Amino acid sequence: MMTDEQRFLFDLQGYLVVPGVLDPSTVERMRTEMDAHGVDPPEVDPDAYRFGDFFRWCEEFRRLIDQPALLPLLAELLGPRFRLDHAYGMATRPQPTGSAAEGSTVHTLHHTAGMFENACFYLTHGNRIHNGLVTVSYALTDITPGAGGFCCIPGSHKAIFPMPRRLFQIEGNPWVRQIPQQAGDALIFTEALTHGTWPWSDPNGVRRSVLLKYAPHYMQWGQQPMDAGIEGLTERQRLILMGAHVSRRPPIPE
Repeated sequence: MMTDEQRFLFDLQGYLVVPGVLDPSTVERMRTEMDAHGVDPPEVDPDAYRFGDFFRWCEEFRRLIDQPALLPLLAELLGPRFRLDHAYGMATRPQPTGSAAEGSTVHTLHHTAGMFENACFYLTHGNRIHNGLVTVSYALTDITPGAGGFCCIPGSHKAIFPMPRRLFQIEGNPWVRQIPQQAGDALIFTEALTHGTWPWSDPNGVRRSVLLKYAPHYMQWGQQPMDAGIEGLTERQRLILMGAHVSRRPPIPE
């Protein structure tokens, strides 16, 4: 169960940072696996680089599926029968100084409140929270203030009126907030929140993050379920990866 403070802050902002979810040795092992599988952010268009299929790499990545510190939060935000819909990682580095790409890209936000047709919504009813898609983003490197990475317009997940087009631009937008994280922190947010990726500018390192996208048990956002062909999964992990259905689906055990 979420604490009173976590529940208040998530409802207020649309996101929550949970510090220190992954210990340093786990983070280091995951970064080593990324290196072993050739994950290297490109010099050109670094914001576009994504990687996947990491649940096959090692147990540390598979443990993200049912990370114990986050199970109670996901159960409260999505209901006790939530499922993992899809996942990917991001690896970005700063634009090279003087490159053709530097300063040429307009970085924009996406999503607005109430995108029911796209499985993105946020509602409260009585004392319960209801979400469509919810993302957990694990930082595998430090994301310092102003460095880039995840950004959003806090509170926009509950907006009623349409957001003016000009406010979707990140640069020069006074309402956009970049969210720092330390390596091992988990950022959890509702996809109804207007959000995006602030251009990475830290000259001392790259951004390495792993994003897991969860949904209510009855909903499938991705084109294919994720429950086939991954070895080494526990029964609880297989239950979370099960395709969407309602009938006789058991709750996720904590």
